[in-house]
Formats: sequence, structure tokens, C-alpha cells
Amino acid sequence: MNVREETELYCGILANYPAFQTGERAALAYDFDCPEYRELIERYGLEKLAGRGGEFTRARRLMRYLAPRLTHESNYDGHVACNALALLDYSLDQPEHGINCLYKSKVLAECCLALGIPARRVVIMPFSPYDLDNHVVTEIFDRERDKWIMLDPTTNGYFVDESGTPLSMAEIRERFAALDFVTYTTGRSRLDLVRQREKYARQNRYLCKNAFYFILEKYNGFGAKNEWLCLIPEGFSQVRNQRLNLEYRLKNEPQEILKKTGEKWRAALKRMENAADRPIDSSAYLKKPI
Repeated sequence: MNVREETELYCGILANYPAFQTGERAALAYDFDCPEYRELIERYGLEKLAGRGGEFTRARRLMRYLAPRLTHESNYDGHVACNALALLDYSLDQPEHGINCLYKSKVLAECCLALGIPARRVVIMPFSPYDLDNHVVTEIFDRERDKWIMLDPTTNGYFVDESGTPLSMAEIRERFAALDFVTYTTGRSRLDLVRQREKYARQNRYLCKNAFYFILEKYNGFGAKNEWLCLIPEGFSQVRNQRLNLEYRLKNEPQEILKKTGEKWRAALKRMENAADRPIDSSAYLKKPI
């Protein structure tokens, strides 16, 4: 099976689960007044880095500065405090101190929030419980376009439609499901968008695979409160999926990993015995932050 065929397979999964469940009414919080933001702005010259323009233009400049200077380490253990000041101090221009997508997206989100740009982390999850990989991106709200836009600080790019309009995760998911035109871009390529879709076929496949359901950070400000909300497709159980995932890990992960995390996974599996899905209504995700 080639990359295109694999991508269409994932598109088909999305097509079978096009809508999210109607769930609890919830609100996402965006904090622009954290006192730590001033230090973040001054220490890293964020205003100069972002420059002038709309939210998307400024956030994209921040991403382009940060992405190549934050080394990716998929096995990063999260030992540094989850805030931009601590993570930049640890990782910026220090290749020996890599961080993963969960923390890269936090850095970009906080740098945007510090400049008054609404931003949030979005965890994007695959369909299969036996897929041990997921991804985390940043979404910013652009007032000019009156919409959310996804930026990926791990790959230093974003996704567009056939006219070059930057897209949110919801729009990306919808387009993949309908087999409509959508492609990853760096925004700098001289190739036309059709050729970019061919060039970035692997990036497109990867994002499509991980666009099945979303986990949103409830509080978006300085630091992390570890409160997460789930957008769950109709006809799908996130709890059952997580349970199968944990059982798979406990059965198949190497012993050196199980020694470190096995007890944690067993405890999580025990807690899930009587758990039920708690989806939020998609209106919380789609709502304008301003």
C-alpha cells in the first residue's frame, strides 16, 4: 500500500465518523493577563519576532523562529515545568535538550497568548487503540479571517485548502473525510499547491491518521492545569479505546518501559472499570474566543 492509498484509508475512517457527539456544555478559558508574560516577551523579544500584521501572520513568524530551534525528542519525559519560560530555558538552541510535540505546542501557544493572540493546544488522536502515536498542535484565532487556524510547531507548517486559505483542525478533518483538497505547506514553497500535496504526502497522511478525535486543554494560559476536554465522534467510545490501548501497552511494551510506567497504566486501567465517556459539545471548540 502506497502513501496515497494509506491516506485514503484514513480518510475513509473519518468519513464513517464525520460528526462529533453532542455532549456537555463547556467553556475553554483564555488568559491574556498572566504576569509571567511580560518576562516572556522581554526575555525573548517576542514583539520584534512577531512583527506587525494579523494574528496568523504574527503567530506564523513566532512558529518559524521557534520550530527549528526546539529539537524534537519523542521520548521527552516532561521533567521540566510545563510553561514557555521553563521550556525555552531548557530547550531553545540546545539540541541535547529536546522536547516533544506536547511541549512545543505549549511554548507556541503561550508566546501567542503573551502577545494577545488567542491560542490553545489541541491533542489529535488516531482511531486505532493499537496505534501508540498521536500528535499535538497549536490553534490560533485570526480576527481578520474570523476563524481558528492550526499551526504545527513540530513540523513548522500548517494546512491549506485549494485557494491557500489556512485551516483549523476541524476544517482539515472535514476535508480529509470528504476527499476535498487539503495539503500541508510551509508557506514558503514555490511549488503550486497540487505539487505541494504530492511533495508533502507523508505529512498529509500523518495528520489525517491522527485527526480522528480531539482532546482540548480547558485552561489556556501560563502553565498547565491538566484539565482536558474531549471531542468524541458519534458512535465511538473514547473510554473503550483507551482501555484497549492500555491493555495493549501492558501486553506488548518492552520490560524496561513497563518497569517505569506499568504500575501507572495498571492503576489507570483499574480506574476505568466503571468510567463513562464525557464528550463536550463541539460548540465549545468552535466558539470564538473574543
